[in-house]
Order: sequence, then C-alpha cells, then structure tokens
Amino acid sequence: MRACWIVGVTASVALTMSWGARAQDFFANKQINLIVASGAGGGYDGNARVLARTFGNHIPGQPRIVVQNMPGASGIQATNHLYTIAERDGTVISATANTMPLDPLLGGPAARFNPRELGWIGSIGKQINVCLAWAANNFDKFQDVQQREMKVSATGATGWRALMPRILNSVADAKFRVITGYATTESMLAVERGEVDGICTTYETLLASQQQWLTDKKVTFLAQFGFEPIPAIKDVPMGLAYVKDPADLEAIRVIFLQQETGRPIVAPPGIPKDRLAILRKAFDATMQDPAFLSEATKAQLDISPLTGAAIDDMLAKAYSSPPEIVERAKVILARASGEKKD
Repeated sequence: MRACWIVGVTASVALTMSWGARAQDFFANKQINLIVASGAGGGYDGNARVLARTFGNHIPGQPRIVVQNMPGASGIQATNHLYTIAERDGTVISATANTMPLDPLLGGPAARFNPRELGWIGSIGKQINVCLAWAANNFDKFQDVQQREMKVSATGATGWRALMPRILNSVADAKFRVITGYATTESMLAVERGEVDGICTTYETLLASQQQWLTDKKVTFLAQFGFEPIPAIKDVPMGLAYVKDPADLEAIRVIFLQQETGRPIVAPPGIPKDRLAILRKAFDATMQDPAFLSEATKAQLDISPLTGAAIDDMLAKAYSSPPEIVERAKVILARASGEKKD
C-alpha cells in the first residue's frame, strides 16, 4: 500500500511538473496579437504599443507581440470579438477600454461578453478625471461652479468629457454647460482660445498632451474624482466630497470604478489558468522593468498599475452591489448622456 501511495504521488508530481513545463514552453516561437480597442494614435493605442515593446521579454519563450487596432463602439467591438471569436490559448489578448469591465452591469445594450469570465491580466494606469478652469476665468474652486455657469468643451455626448460634468450637475449641484462637437485636440484648444471656461478630462491626458499648462500654471484644478488623491495634485479637493446624497454617492462609486481600471489588458475566457498566470506575472514584471518605465516616461504615460487579481476583486465588489444602487447608477448615467430615465 505504501509503495502504491508513493508511486501515485510520484506520478501526480510528475504530471504537474509536465503540465507546468508545457505552460512555460507554450509561448516559445509564438506570436501574441494585442488587439487595441481603439484607432491608432490615441491613448489606449499609445499605452499598448509601449507595453508591447517590453512585455514579451518577460514571458517564457519571449513571444513576439504584434499590436492590431480594432476600433468600434467605444471598445465594445474588440471586447465582443475577444469573448466570442478570439483564440482562447493565450495568443490573443486585448487592450480594452476602461468602461468595458462594468459595461454590462451599467446597462450596455451591445455587450455580448461577461466581464467576470474574461482573464484580466492587469492595468497599466488609472484614468482619473479632473475638472479645471483656465486660470484667467475666475473659477478658483468647485464651489464657484455651484454658483454660476461654467462652459466646458467636449467631443461626443457620451464621452467622459461630457458625462463627467453632466454627472456633477446631477449629483453635486454643479452648473456646467457642456459644449460638444469638438475633436479631441480642438477641445483643448477651445480652452486656450477662450471659447469655453475649462474642461473635465483625465489627469493622464493633461500629462501627455498639455504639460505646459501645468508647468506654466495656466489652469486651476477645481476637483479630482478618484477614490484617493493623485500624488502630484494631492491638495486638489476630492470631488466625491461634493456628493451629498448617500445613495447617489454609492452609485457614483460604482460608476467611478471605471476610472480605476484605467488601461486594462485582458485575455479571452477559457484561457488555461497556467498561461493566464504566466501572462499576469509577466505583466507585473513589465510594470517594474526600467526599460518600460523609461519609455513610458518619454511618452508621458502615467504608470499606476493594477494587477489582474486586483481587477477581479473590483469586479466582484461592483457586481455584488445592491440592485437599487446599480439602478441608481444607470439613471445617473442615462441623464448625463441625454437620455430620459427616472
């Protein structure tokens, strides 16, 4: 009996080691397609391409990482593709939009994926929104926007530059007037030209495209909307403090989780667990790689990474939210996007 037990244990260990070796060897001589859920030249694309140049070095076998763009429906097209069509062996991953992890929860009608079945590898950085005013426009604090109208520029009606100020109008008694129709770069130029008083955008975007505004102190930060202060602007007030209704605050916390997931990298459902573990470990190592960090600094990327496990925990928390809070979040978003939902 003892001999049989030893044989059985030995066989089990050998099998485990064999499977582990296969996982370690799988990516050798392979190509990993990194699908970016947006067009070339944007923030998601820029982050993905910097990641791709170093990520493969930390994966056993050092596979080649090839970036492919699949824009459409603000990230939904690429994420649907990843969930329903893409190979589930680790050779296809995606740099998806930060709204995708919560899109089905918050009523996204076109989503054909379950975020909790996807293999979240990690996130390169957060996308924390801030609202700011051109310094000459006499908006010095958020309370000023609660007292008088402030014009802010935006692109489309459903982008964060429009949604954020409208959400604040709904739950924080703000008086933002959103002027839409600008292209991405033009929305910044509109602030400089005085066509609007300011803008609500991500701090990461400011670092990447408007560093001079910060260096020359051309803008005044009114509030930041993360769950904890951004270190570089730690003295800027936290916007959540202006949401007085406790139920609204809980709903906003669910909505704002999308900022925390930032620049997520994700694998299809059903990828072998050992390969997902390899990709996660490689991602975490890349986030500490001096070569990656140096290139990210040159590209003015904000690196504030999350592990895949941390994203899983966020999703578990969000999807276990009380139904009435989720419904309230849907109502707030619907009003902010121009739909009528009571």
